Amino acid sequence: MNIDIRPLWLIGAIGANGFGFLLLFVRQAYPKSLSRVLSLCSAAYLCLGASYVIKLGRAWEGQFVFNVLSCTLVTACLSLEYWAMRELKRQPSSNIWVVGPPMLMFLAGAWTALVQRNISIELLVFNFINMALMFLIARSLWRSEDGHRPFPDVVAALVFTTIGIVTCGVILDFFRVGHFSPEYDFNNPRSIFTGVAAILIEGTVFPLFLLMVSERLNRNLTLQAMRDPLTGLYNRRSFEEIAFREIAGASRTRLGLSVVVIDIDRFKQVNDKYGHAAGDAVLNTVAATLRHNLRDEDFLCRWGGDEFCALLPRAKHELVQNVAQRILQTFQELDFSLKGKPIKVAVSIGIVTDVNSTMGLPLLIERADAALYRAKKEGRHKFAFAPDGAP
Repeated sequence: MNIDIRPLWLIGAIGANGFGFLLLFVRQAYPKSLSRVLSLCSAAYLCLGASYVIKLGRAWEGQFVFNVLSCTLVTACLSLEYWAMRELKRQPSSNIWVVGPPMLMFLAGAWTALVQRNISIELLVFNFINMALMFLIARSLWRSEDGHRPFPDVVAALVFTTIGIVTCGVILDFFRVGHFSPEYDFNNPRSIFTGVAAILIEGTVFPLFLLMVSERLNRNLTLQAMRDPLTGLYNRRSFEEIAFREIAGASRTRLGLSVVVIDIDRFKQVNDKYGHAAGDAVLNTVAATLRHNLRDEDFLCRWGGDEFCALLPRAKHELVQNVAQRILQTFQELDFSLKGKPIKVAVSIGIVTDVNSTMGLPLLIERADAALYRAKKEGRHKFAFAPDGAP
């Protein structure tokens, strides 16, 4: 039965190139990190579209281009998709997985087209390389990110896993037949099925990819609304919302909480002497040092200027005292320099432990500020408890 498969390749070429140019156009509206991912996926779809165009022109391009470049471009498409997914999920990637598979496919295709002249062996290599890439993409998508696994990632991982399994079945069928014919008739029912499946997969993966990118964009916007742009800590507004919830929980469970206010000693002198860029470097160093010395369940925010505020759930007097001592010791040993000159970075700390509190955050901050002022008055680089906060 002779079937003309070229209409399917035409549909594939229009769809893949259309998706590629659409991604190239919309990427400008996304942040830099997501724009890079969109660029990689755009290049992937354009490679796929080019492979369909070459297939359409096989009568005038000749055997070499049809059998080698079209297969190489499809493999390049999957390599670029793998790279894009790794970038999207912020996973490290090696250039070997971007350049290696297409190069291997090109060399294998060139050998089977010019030396061995066996299209079946070329297709076997083509399916094997692409199967490996599909499973790699699925594994990358399946891995959790920031402690959760987005639903579009799960669906896309299942899609690529299914494609990989089907491709594995095609490979096994080659070995089942046991005869690798030098020629291959692309106008047959199997090619029709493969062509339809490829177009359906192409149409399924594209919206899934857009959903994955949109999910990251929404998450980034949410984080930006909650975070201080300089230090990456919680900003004041989000911290107040968190504190409202935690204070209510402490009152309900009677497990208590503590509020800690930290201020950088003589920060204005650093700004005046070295400039605001140096001041920003100090703020980032202090933020990172504080975060390192707090528990994972603690909340830290940049309250304003050179003042930081931490909320420690289920933390009573002895635990908070140990935290404060550890923070001061860390800054005592901190090796920090600006423009080649060592700078001593020190902080003062005010603490209020409020077991079973029914008070709001403003009053807790006021009490912690009073303790902070006393610590500074006593010589700086010290900590002090609010008078009525200690047990």
